[in-house]
Amino acid sequence: MLDQSINRRNFLQFLGIGTATIGSGFAVPKIIAKTANGVLVESKSEYGGFQVEKLANGKYPYECDPDVLKRMSEKNNIFSRNSWDPARRNRPELTENLTYENLVKGEGKLPNQNRLDYALMAASWCASSIGSGWDIQSSRVRSMSFDRIGSWEPAGLDMTWEEASLAVKHAGLFFGASLAGIAKLNPLWLYSDNYAPSRMDRERAIPVLAEGDRFEQANDAWYIPESMNRVVAIAFEEDYIGIANSPGRLASAAVGNGYSRMAFTAFALAEFIRALGYRAIPAGNGVGLSIPIAVDAGLGQLGRQGLLVTPKYGPRVRLAKVITDMPLVADSPINFGVTEFCEVCKLCAEHCPSGAVSDGQRTWKGKSSANNPGVLKWYIYGEKCYDFNGFSCSNCKRVCPFNKPNNSWLHKMIRQIIKGRVGALNKLMVNLDQASGYGEEVQDTEFWMMDGYKSITARESM
Repeated sequence: MLDQSINRRNFLQFLGIGTATIGSGFAVPKIIAKTANGVLVESKSEYGGFQVEKLANGKYPYECDPDVLKRMSEKNNIFSRNSWDPARRNRPELTENLTYENLVKGEGKLPNQNRLDYALMAASWCASSIGSGWDIQSSRVRSMSFDRIGSWEPAGLDMTWEEASLAVKHAGLFFGASLAGIAKLNPLWLYSDNYAPSRMDRERAIPVLAEGDRFEQANDAWYIPESMNRVVAIAFEEDYIGIANSPGRLASAAVGNGYSRMAFTAFALAEFIRALGYRAIPAGNGVGLSIPIAVDAGLGQLGRQGLLVTPKYGPRVRLAKVITDMPLVADSPINFGVTEFCEVCKLCAEHCPSGAVSDGQRTWKGKSSANNPGVLKWYIYGEKCYDFNGFSCSNCKRVCPFNKPNNSWLHKMIRQIIKGRVGALNKLMVNLDQASGYGEEVQDTEFWMMDGYKSITARESM
């Protein structure tokens, strides 16, 4: 704690939440019952109508094999392998301009996509494309660097760590996140190395060393102190209609918008923590694995499609995180029946056009070097997923029954079925969902007719 301090009331008023309302965005969930593994709670604002089991006593909603699970190399994820792996050098985007061929020339024009869709997609990725990470060759400091940006003087805190933890999560929501949670950082979720495609030597990765007290992004390694053992997981809702357009370009616009919001919010939240006198590392997909971090932070569970499934938004979220040495209070992991439901549903596997989603049982290892073995789950074939339709496909989110807004009598009833954990009714729920027409592809014209844009669509098609 630093010598300088700020008044607790002024601090909370600065956040816009006040001493009387702190926690209002994170209303204390109503306890329904005790369970063998924790307590069953309910909170409309956090969990969107589901009853959620908050796990206690170090329990998590997944199984790991400690003899197999190791830190994953960032060089082996699908995005990195696109830069150095000879097997990835013949993917379609390297040999043809899909946007030009499909839209400008009009030859083999893809259905359900027009110039408005492509323009929205391009704009949605802009903030993310400006640059996240740190370019060692050019020494350009970008939004996801370890370094403090502001010239302010850090101040201490006059509040409990429970209050400070709520404040940090409130700040995350203020800066643009839809959900926020805190976890103790499991070192196994950090990448074992950092790989930057911008380096001259594209086959070289530098180690990420989570040890000692050195804190630096150096040419030989990234150094993360052991004291940085907390992580704030933040999730960003993707536009429902945009994802419903999948595999059209509006789905990619929804994804890109999420990435751009990730870049700003993680950076801003890290600066907020630094201004309080603590170290912080903002990250999108880099530094570590976002999904298990988000699971540990109580934001959701892992689904069959390899994505985080949240109670409120289903898998329709993007993820970022901020690693810090601020001794925040960790949230409890949750369980609301995703694994049991995914074992029966299989809609994401049935509607995956690339065959990247498994329709079989969970396993301890995958089929691709982009998979990290040692966790019992459904592994995704990353190469097949990435190569389909140039980043637009979100079919697995579109058809997921957890994706649907909780605003109709049908889905309120369906959520009652899920939260009741009645296994025999899970397939009934899937059938009801499909019979109601949810999960079908929404045409881009429906998107552009929203908010009075019908005339724009008509002119654009001329």
